[in-house]
Order: sequence, then C-alpha cells, then structure tokens
Amino acid sequence: MSPDEAAELLGVSPSATRDDVERTYQTRLAEAGGDTQRRDALTAARGALVAASTWQPPSAQNAPTQPYPPQGAPTSPYPAQGAPSQPYPPQSYPPHGAPPQPYASQPQPPFAGRPPYGAPGHAATGGPYAGAYQGYPPPPPRNRMSTGAIVGITVGGIVGGLAILLVAVLVMVSIGAGASRIAQAGSTASASPYESDPGGGSSGDPSDEPTQEPSDPGFGDAVDDYDVDGVHVHYVDGWTFELTPGQTCAGATVMATFADTPDGETLDSWSTTVDLEAGVPYELTIPDDASDYDYVGIESVQCGQA
Repeated sequence: MSPDEAAELLGVSPSATRDDVERTYQTRLAEAGGDTQRRDALTAARGALVAASTWQPPSAQNAPTQPYPPQGAPTSPYPAQGAPSQPYPPQSYPPHGAPPQPYASQPQPPFAGRPPYGAPGHAATGGPYAGAYQGYPPPPPRNRMSTGAIVGITVGGIVGGLAILLVAVLVMVSIGAGASRIAQAGSTASASPYESDPGGGSSGDPSDEPTQEPSDPGFGDAVDDYDVDGVHVHYVDGWTFELTPGQTCAGATVMATFADTPDGETLDSWSTTVDLEAGVPYELTIPDDASDYDYVGIESVQCGQA
C-alpha cells in the first residue's frame, strides 16, 4: 500500500506526523468496531504512513522557502571556513496537537476538506476507496423449522390424540361391562329358587293364589299343592309354606329337606315342632340359616297327639 493510499484510507495528509497518524488510527479503529476487514486495512495504512515518515530526503517540495537577499547585498554561496557544515536546511515542525500544515510549494491535496467519517452504520455504499466501511451487517435470518420436524410434530400429535381416545373407549367399555355384571348378579340374587307355576287360573288377588311354588327334588321342576301325611302343603313365598291339616294335631313334627337342584338328592334336612288345628292353615317359615342349599320341600308331618 502506497503512502497516498494509506493517507486517503486514514483521512490524513501523506506528510502527517507520526503522532497525527497514530491518533487518527486510534479514532478510525474505534469507529470500525468489530469489522475485522476494516481494522486490518486501517492497520496496514498506519504501518505504511509510519514507515514513510521515518526518513524523508530533502527536496524542493518539503524544504522551507528562503527569501532572496536584497539586490546589491553580498552573496556568500559557500559558508565561512571553519563554520559547521549544514548539509540540510533545518526542518520546522508544527507544535504537538496542531493540525498538519501543507508546504507552500506543495499543492493542496484533494482530501484536505473532506468531512470526518459518519457514525457507524450510516456510511454510504460505494466509498472513494476499496474496503470502505459499509455499516453493520443485517441480522442473520431466523432458522425455520424443517419439513421433517413439522411432519414429526403433526404425526406425534395425531398419535397422542388417538391413544387418549383409545384409553377413553376402553374405560367406557370396562365401566359398561362392570355395570352389566352388577345388574346380572343382582337379578340372579333376587330370583326365587322356585319356578313359576300358573296353575289352573288366577282370581286377581296375589294373596289367594301365589305365582311361584317350591321345587321338589323328587317330583320335577314345577310342583303344585300336594299332601304329606294327611296335611295339605301350599307354597307361599321364599321358604314359607302353608300347612292345612285334615285333623287337629298338637306337637306335630314337620321335616323339610334340601337339595342343590330341583331333581337332586336330599343333601340336608331341618325339622321343627308345631301345633296344627284341623282345617285351619298354618304358615311355616323355614329360617334362612337352616341350610346352604337352594331348593327345599316339606318331606313329612308326624303328628304327636291327635
């Protein structure tokens, strides 16, 4: 990089002092901020100007002008013998901190009246030199989600919704099955161990003619009224029977037998003593804890005293 190019880049005169070059370099470096390319260019320009200002040969351009002596005055083209030789004219420098002054014989540089650099980020494009500061770069564009990520999120949401729906359906089915089992168990528990027998007709009064009769393990599924040892047996409800004797019998022993099926064999028995009056119905209720089997019938009625 030539001194002229370096001076144009820093914005100083090519004959600026080293202090001016250093001061201007620090100012431009602060303005460059984090722009590495511009900082490198400023550093190279500073080095070129410092190297150029290290030694300057005498010339007519940088030598101060001397006025001609008045006409008729004696000239002394050579110094007196013994006087110290001055191979070069004395150099005059401006005071420290003063702006550089161009020499009288040197033409005004084209960049002397150039305004200072603008604020960072507002420099116009297409500057007068290559590598001019172009302002801060625009922020990088935001990364959008890839198509695969969008598809994955969508599929995951659909699968999650289907899983929740499946769990809800299974819970509803389980609740419905449980309710059905409970209802079925309740209907089974409330059913009578005996089967209905419509009989010969109905008078319209539920107390006169029951709709269910006991099962007799020895005589089939449905059993009508029957006689046992001269006593007429009529089923009322549950384990309740109505006994109507043909004759008065005090201290009669009534025996009931139990089975696990209507046609099954006798597996258990229970007996009690009651007083029967001829022609008067006697209601006999067998307690629930008399047996663990479901089917019961009156097996015998033994009259103690007639």
